[in-house]
Amino acid sequence: MEKNTPKQEFTARQKEILALVRKGLTNGEICRILNISANTVKVHLAKIYKIMDVSNRTEAASLGMLDADDGVKRIPEIKILVVRRENFDNPQMNVFSFLFVQNLHRYHLFNIQNATMESKDGDATYQIILTGTQDPKPSLYLTLFNGNMSRILWVYSQKFDEHSDIEFLSNQMTMHLYRQMVVSAGQSFERGENQQPSWWFASAYVNYKMNSRTRDSFEKCEFELQTLLQKGLANTFLKYSLVRLYYTAITETWVKSQNYFDKIQEIAMSSMHDDPYSDYSRLMIALFEILSGNMKEAIAYLLMVRKSNPQNISTSMLLSQIYLLMGEGSKALELLDECERYFPDLESDPNLNIPKTFIYFLLGKYDECEKYALRAAYIRPESVYPLLFVIGCRYLKGDMASVEVHKKILFQHHPDFKISDSTKLLKGVDPARRQVIESLLEKALKKTNP
Repeated sequence: MEKNTPKQEFTARQKEILALVRKGLTNGEICRILNISANTVKVHLAKIYKIMDVSNRTEAASLGMLDADDGVKRIPEIKILVVRRENFDNPQMNVFSFLFVQNLHRYHLFNIQNATMESKDGDATYQIILTGTQDPKPSLYLTLFNGNMSRILWVYSQKFDEHSDIEFLSNQMTMHLYRQMVVSAGQSFERGENQQPSWWFASAYVNYKMNSRTRDSFEKCEFELQTLLQKGLANTFLKYSLVRLYYTAITETWVKSQNYFDKIQEIAMSSMHDDPYSDYSRLMIALFEILSGNMKEAIAYLLMVRKSNPQNISTSMLLSQIYLLMGEGSKALELLDECERYFPDLESDPNLNIPKTFIYFLLGKYDECEKYALRAAYIRPESVYPLLFVIGCRYLKGDMASVEVHKKILFQHHPDFKISDSTKLLKGVDPARRQVIESLLEKALKKTNP
């Protein structure tokens, strides 16, 4: 009997479920990753089997692999081999390692496979070795290697006792691992190393650079992603990285906003049409809605991503910024405190400091506002918003000499800066609050920028 051609008949959700079946995930694991019920998974699988004319998941997975190479260009995947050096007798370690792998699946980027120390796989992008010890305290060690294990990229250890919050600790390790993978992949790309898959290393490079708001790398970042996009080697994550690049360029006033706003709209709408269930499509739409001033719509999309993958810290950062702009400072601080709990070293991260400057300014706590603004400006000397808050706080204190010094720095980096550039992200702010901020900036910058 001739088989049907499933790719033309599958829904986006069915494709997603079939991809997870091919990876060997159980129905329960699929439920947790996609945040859907067991019955919904069963219904989708029944339809998948009918479309493919098979009777069970094994046949569906094998047929899917046979039919995968049907002339459509496939984007190479990130394959991660997870190796346990031994079986863990400690139940905390077993739960911890299970939750860790489950959390990695939530990024919807990785093909995660269990392996042994003897496993050889030239296609693996990373290998993770998990080692457990009992003396003097139960501890688990994670070592992240590149694919051929010629380089150690990161080492992490976690101790356990009867009071350990296993879920929190596994979430924390997953988030740290993901961040380290992005940083190491970005640095590898920057060194010019030939790494595969190219979409991952190029995207990681862009996200690595944009975390530090590096203006001088903007053109290179755009060129690398656009090149892969034009070659048909881009997936939804790469498109999200490109949209994030454009969003950063707009908010940092590196580019003419309307041109790049149009580019964001085109990519976001196309991705949402092609891959509507993807977290990265939803993140693109959220960024578009923020720039459009539709903060409530942006929040709705960001909450969907946060529910799908609570470990995505970028989502929490964006949500906190929107909440504070809408006058919901308590919600914003709650999210920022949560981020600091997972990443204590974020104290020096401008992505955390800049939202706090907003919150403290709106609360009238100008000393705290200035402290966080100066911290962010030290790390990102070209960034507009830290400088503006320093200028605003010093103006309110009557320190006009310092105001002039920081105004000079601002216009050195941004000679064509206008007040309208600083308020484009205030579209969703309460009108009264927005007027106060705009009026203050106009007064503080009046002499230099009439």
